[in-house]
Amino acid sequence: MDYKEKRKLILEMRQAKDELDMKSAINMFLNSRKLKNLTENTISSYSQSLEKLSVFLEDNEIIKVNKIIVEDVQEFIQTRKELGNSAPTVNKYIRNLRAFFNYLSSSGYLTENPMEPIDKMVEEKRVLRTLNREQVTKLLDVPDRATPAGFRNYVFILLILDTGLRIEEAMSFRVDDVHWKEQVIQVFGKGRKERLVPFSATLAVHLREYLELRGETDTSVFFVNIDGLPLKRRTVQEEISDYGQLAKIKGVRVSCHSLRYTFARNYILNGGDIVSLMKILGHKSLHMAQLYSEMFQVDISKQHGKFSPVNSIFN
Repeated sequence: MDYKEKRKLILEMRQAKDELDMKSAINMFLNSRKLKNLTENTISSYSQSLEKLSVFLEDNEIIKVNKIIVEDVQEFIQTRKELGNSAPTVNKYIRNLRAFFNYLSSSGYLTENPMEPIDKMVEEKRVLRTLNREQVTKLLDVPDRATPAGFRNYVFILLILDTGLRIEEAMSFRVDDVHWKEQVIQVFGKGRKERLVPFSATLAVHLREYLELRGETDTSVFFVNIDGLPLKRRTVQEEISDYGQLAKIKGVRVSCHSLRYTFARNYILNGGDIVSLMKILGHKSLHMAQLYSEMFQVDISKQHGKFSPVNSIFN
């Protein structure tokens, strides 16, 4: 190919980039994320955010991605706020849009990134509410362990209380991911990052009982429904929430998140440290370490009093 032909091809490619529409750009971006082996939940989050942005742009007669300006993104974010989206939700949109436009910029489809001046919203400090011992006992009394579904849900709740797994992790680990001798479960957390999560001997007994009840199925996923298929996130969330209502638990919304936080708090109460807790929970962010430290400050102070070398010398 001589230079004239090569130059013509380059100009055609540049023209094609100038004509890139939002729908094509979204498809390209999502395909690139799938190649990175991101989780289905992450891909779905990107898709939902970009679909809403696409609708907003169409309503304002903006079709080509190279026509999107900073003010368009700012206006879109403002509409999400006016619709009642909370700061964490709006920040999720901002994170997803930033990944999208960064991809377009690095791929040469944009000369200016409209996300560069966009900052995240300031979020109020979250209060991570947990269940106390009495509430945990009431919750565990609700599932009908005489039925396969009831016993499965009972063991599922025990699992999160014992390990602090995220709902996606608890729903997706496989039978072969349980290492019985070492008493750890191999899970893939956010960003497909692998980690080993320890579990207790007590939980091991219940996991084995459930596995025997579960029997052979066409899927390798540990927890399955009555048809032998993987559980659905919404079903799990609704069932655990219903158990919380039946147990008449007040002051805390019973969910997989609150069970996870309950594990974290009890881990600290029972002598665990923040560093090992973060590893078990799969957190890398110092922000989360600070959040847990603030949340459990009273509990940490109690532990200091219990384990202080000075106290032990004088007492």
